[in-house]
Amino acid sequence: MSEDRESSDGLHRTARYYRAPRRRRAWLSILGWSVWGVIGVAFSLAFASFLFLDETLSQASPDTEENRRAIAATRPATPGEPVNVLLIGSDVRPDSTGNGLSDSLILVRLDKKRGFVSMLSFPRDLYTDVPGYGFTKINNAYGFGGAEKAIETIQGLTGQDVNHYVNVDFDGFRNLVDAVDGVYIDVDRRYFNDNSGPGPSYEAIDLEPGYQRLRGEEALDYVRYRHTDSDFARARRQQKFLAELKRQTKQFGNLRKFREFAGIFGENVVTSVDSVREMISLIELALVTPDDRIARIGITGGVADRNGLSVVLVSDAEIQSKVADWLNPDFEEGDPEEPVTPATVRLRVDNGSGRVLVSQQATDQFVAAGFRQAVAGGTVAQVPASTVLHSEDGRSAAKVVEQRMGESATLVLGTDDELRGYDVVAVVGPEYAGSLQEPPPPQERPERAVPVSPMVDTESLIPVFQRLRAATKMNLMVPLKVPRGSRARRVRAYRINTGGDKEPNAIKLVFDAGGFTYFGITQTEMKDPPILDGRTGVVRTGGREYWTYYDGRNLQRLAWRKGNMTYWITNTLDYKLTDRQMYSVAKSARPLNRATLPKGAVPEGIEVELEGSTP
Repeated sequence: MSEDRESSDGLHRTARYYRAPRRRRAWLSILGWSVWGVIGVAFSLAFASFLFLDETLSQASPDTEENRRAIAATRPATPGEPVNVLLIGSDVRPDSTGNGLSDSLILVRLDKKRGFVSMLSFPRDLYTDVPGYGFTKINNAYGFGGAEKAIETIQGLTGQDVNHYVNVDFDGFRNLVDAVDGVYIDVDRRYFNDNSGPGPSYEAIDLEPGYQRLRGEEALDYVRYRHTDSDFARARRQQKFLAELKRQTKQFGNLRKFREFAGIFGENVVTSVDSVREMISLIELALVTPDDRIARIGITGGVADRNGLSVVLVSDAEIQSKVADWLNPDFEEGDPEEPVTPATVRLRVDNGSGRVLVSQQATDQFVAAGFRQAVAGGTVAQVPASTVLHSEDGRSAAKVVEQRMGESATLVLGTDDELRGYDVVAVVGPEYAGSLQEPPPPQERPERAVPVSPMVDTESLIPVFQRLRAATKMNLMVPLKVPRGSRARRVRAYRINTGGDKEPNAIKLVFDAGGFTYFGITQTEMKDPPILDGRTGVVRTGGREYWTYYDGRNLQRLAWRKGNMTYWITNTLDYKLTDRQMYSVAKSARPLNRATLPKGAVPEGIEVELEGSTP
């Protein structure tokens, strides 16, 4: 959905914020980092091999003392309520003994009825109470007592139940990425460490910035790196990698590699989920949950010294605040939606009220209200309150139906079996009193308060782009506005390693936004890069069509096309750039033969390094 809109102080997204309402309850949905990458690939291809899946899941959920203790530490989910899953990435190498450490801990809240996934990441050095062992780093919990002790620690820290757990090791992550032939990632900066300097040793890494395909070992280096940045940045890289793995996993359409994927799952994953149907349900929803309905929340705290150890201290207030955000995350509702025409909605009305003749009565009223394609369904099991099921593309229509059903109605993403070809299925609940609700009056959408976003006009990048055009022969666009204080730290012209006969040209321009955070501009001849699948909106202004990619309420990427070229701007890992700043940079981009500042603009020089270090 799109709309031409531009304000006097710059183009910005006039979207509402809302907090997911507490009254709506949930069932199953899931997402995490390498754990759900492994599971997602294996099981997204697995529907035709149910018996083989049962054998694979039995291998991943073994009847061992360790797994039994871990399962005993979990707390069963209440039917109809959200499900919480603890994802554990274990720091275990082939030559390791014992449990090792938990390299990653993410608590995922799964809410099908409200249609979102919420992830809460914990710094591995977080200083907390490990039951039976006292205060220490949270990643030691797994080393002390495996998944059981990690579960107990997270439950004690957050006050939230853990209903299931999944643990994957490094080998599983590497093998998965290699099995899918690599994952395309927009690497935000140069990552390099060869342990040649003084001081402690860290994992070696050598990654150039730019959109590229990472193989297993490179991908593991990328998601684990934390030598010169923070646990927060590390968690964001893990979540970013998972989003791309999920996006590219959805492209699989055959079972040729099923046994290989299932083998990776069985050999490298341990989980408390022992039901094939439940696992498939979880993964199916994981693959269809859009990025702008995924909340990624990280606990940060501050670095301190405890008993000679460098740890992360987090206040009780921050824990409580982040858990509250995780339980009821903020989302941006998105670009203005096209008005729903009731006559075009394929609607089925089922009777879940426990009374007779309700389905036909409600159907007649929907037809009278303009839903000409509404048909009466059958009687189904009684529901606590009216429920509106919808397809992936039917959410807008479902909202209109929900309003007519009343305040207690809830929206649910329906399955193909539940919908049976309809856009929306309304299950009438016992609160239905014989009439539909009147639609609410139309309301003006309030302007979102946008913070001041200082920008500077500059011509400093024109000579750089002229050299890049000479080297690549691409139709490049040079930005003439950048956020104040930005420094161009690294410029790279390269070919994207697609493996084809002629790998496409690309350039990556890395800007330092301060505080060891970086945003970037990518320009490439690559046709249909996977990173641009699943856009969250379209904005048309100034003769261009911009594609938006929101991550929850944050604008992660802004892209556009011209001719055979694709251009995009990627925000910093911590979303330091505002929406308005990103639009300002994009709107200022001009072909080199028209790269002149508007009349009256005063150019400012910015620092430009071609091979600058980005530690």
